[in-house]
Amino acid sequence: MRYGFTRGFARVEIAFGVLLIVAGAALAIVAFYVVPRYPVWGRLSPGVRQEVVAAALVFGVGALLGTSLIVLGQLVLAFLDMRARLQRIDRRLRDWEATKYSGESPLIERLRPR
Repeated sequence: MRYGFTRGFARVEIAFGVLLIVAGAALAIVAFYVVPRYPVWGRLSPGVRQEVVAAALVFGVGALLGTSLIVLGQLVLAFLDMRARLQRIDRRLRDWEATKYSGESPLIERLRPR
């Protein structure tokens, strides 16, 4: 099996995570300038700036969701890479086991062209 769809989906997840972080930062900038115009945020304590709280909240949500998608995508790619490496190691071990019981040394078998 090739696992091309899984590898592609993991890359899309990483790209979507990066876009979420960038979108969260952009929306935080927008929230910093737009929030003071709405009275709903006026219920916060007077010492707390509503713009800062809203911008931090929007950016934090974007960063949290984006980083989790990036980590998940990279984890899937790492598992796929480990699978390919283990398959190669297993193939070499099976080939070595097949030549192990022949009359010649495995070092001589390695020097022969394939």
